[in-house]
Amino acid sequence: MADDLGQDAVLFDEGLPLFIDHDLEVADTGMLYVKTTLKVTGFDELNILKPLYEVTDFILDNCEGEYHELFAIASELTREADKLRDLAQRIEDSTENVSDLFDAGNDAT
Repeated sequence: MADDLGQDAVLFDEGLPLFIDHDLEVADTGMLYVKTTLKVTGFDELNILKPLYEVTDFILDNCEGEYHELFAIASELTREADKLRDLAQRIEDSTENVSDLFDAGNDAT
């Protein structure tokens, strides 16, 4: 986990600290959301869910011929997807290996 580097921004001239965290969340429906959490000292935490497709649609609608940026975004998303997929595969393999280890001595024949 990353170190806490303090506030992410300051609201107003008086310097009200603002903390922002982002996460990805999959709803029960399978929809992928970007979840943004805003924390302002002295106020309740605010969570904002934005479907990932809305972010992508915004990029597509506003690319204005910037194909280099589109390729860069697509490459970065692919790289991050590969990292997630690799971790999921390692977890699945580990779970199967542990299951096999405990099932090995329980042959019912």
